[in-house]
Amino acid sequence: MHREMIKAEIRMKGTTPTALAAKLKVTPNTVFEVIAGRTRSARIERAISTLIGKPVSAIWPDHAQAKGINRRLKPAASRRVAA
Repeated sequence: MHREMIKAEIRMKGTTPTALAAKLKVTPNTVFEVIAGRTRSARIERAISTLIGKPVSAIWPDHAQAKGINRRLKPAASRRVAA
């Protein structure tokens, strides 16, 4: 979901991201960063999910995809070494 839609859903439930931040005892900026997808917090994501009645995977579908990525370093022989 786009961050503006997430914020609108929160407002339609009768609260604001800032009020949610106060309830969770975090800064409003932290909640806005999670909404925008720039940072992750399972606790804040679950709180938003519960509030708007949608699964976390529906709100941030790219998070679900990121879990399956296995990032491994290339073998040392294939890395470029600066001369």
